[in-house]
Amino acid sequence: MGAKSTPLAIKVAIYERLLSGQMSREIGRSYVLSQPTVLKYANDAVDELRRIRAVEASPVLLGFLSRKLKTQCFQYPDDEEVRLLMAPILEPYLARAESINFAGRESADQPLSTRVSRSTEEEFLQIVSSLADGQRPGMTPSALLRELVENFVALHRANKPALNPASTPIPHVVQSSIPAVDTEALLADVMDAVRIQFAQHGLAPKPD
Repeated sequence: MGAKSTPLAIKVAIYERLLSGQMSREIGRSYVLSQPTVLKYANDAVDELRRIRAVEASPVLLGFLSRKLKTQCFQYPDDEEVRLLMAPILEPYLARAESINFAGRESADQPLSTRVSRSTEEEFLQIVSSLADGQRPGMTPSALLRELVENFVALHRANKPALNPASTPIPHVVQSSIPAVDTEALLADVMDAVRIQFAQHGLAPKPD
């Protein structure tokens, strides 16, 4: 999704799933979201639903939506009145959410394996293993990825002293024809740069 905000319809759909008894972890897997993000989106949905005129006119719904999310989830399955009142409120959002391929977006919550090719991931893990067995005991994929990105940015900054980040568009900084929000392209650039550095130190991925 890049810098775009999450559609309200998706947040309401997540909220409705919680009300229906689904576990936040299960919902997170469906939408490729972390558990804290699932709960945040559900609370965002509650805040927005409370502003709807039909909800404001219903003491029952206002009372229900004013409770904590956990309490709502306990109450909802057994409260027929609330369910009947909520149904027409939720229905338009749920219908809209069905047409949105939210799980197919590019997301910072997604693991590395879902954002790069399998061969790239395997080669990266081999590099990590080589370092962990030799010069960098205890090295992990996440630690190396963070280090590579930081070093890549520092190297690029050193090579472009005249650039002003505040006034230069991101695509020019990345030096790529692909939009800067394309994390796969960024990681590919990082991997190319780090392979060169590793080769200079005599390091190479383990053979298959």
